[in-house]
Amino acid sequence: MVTVKQANRILLILLKDFSRTHTITSIAEERGLSRVGIWKILKKLEADKYIILQSVGKGKTGVFIIKINWDNVLVEKAMNLYLAEEALAQRRWMVNFASLEKEVDFLILYGSILHSPAEADDIDIIGVAPEKNLSAIEDLVLKIQGTQAKKIHAINFTQNEFRQELKKQNKAFLDALKKGVVLFGQEKFVEFISGLQK
Repeated sequence: MVTVKQANRILLILLKDFSRTHTITSIAEERGLSRVGIWKILKKLEADKYIILQSVGKGKTGVFIIKINWDNVLVEKAMNLYLAEEALAQRRWMVNFASLEKEVDFLILYGSILHSPAEADDIDIIGVAPEKNLSAIEDLVLKIQGTQAKKIHAINFTQNEFRQELKKQNKAFLDALKKGVVLFGQEKFVEFISGLQK
């Protein structure tokens, strides 16, 4: 039986790890599930028109490449919801960085603060915003820093600058997208990634 949570996790992998060509094997390795289990989930997602399974090769050795079906209008709404649910698990950071919400297109929290908060040396965030908001974001981060025991390491970009970094395959930023959490601006994040994938 395919659970909604399993399907959601796969869709988030396809969204956040967009620079990689995903196959049944790569998703199975990522999720720690069998290829048969992943195949069942993928067939359900394909039937619901959330993904496109593209066959490459022939016969039993054929490989399926998995892509998000951006032509389905429900896909963006579903992705927004899944990202928002993921962010709610980081409610503390949503509260701490709440003043940035109106300034950014989207804000990503990433790094060791997510999986080992006690051992983390700093709090890593990426803010993507209109150029006119970048100095306001820097000022707000300085204010927030006064309330935090750990140093905030903030990197801010315009959408165009961030797009260029991702196109250059900057490993640090690709990894931040893959493993990070979009605290604010889930809709704009999904629009941004869909623009890169289309």
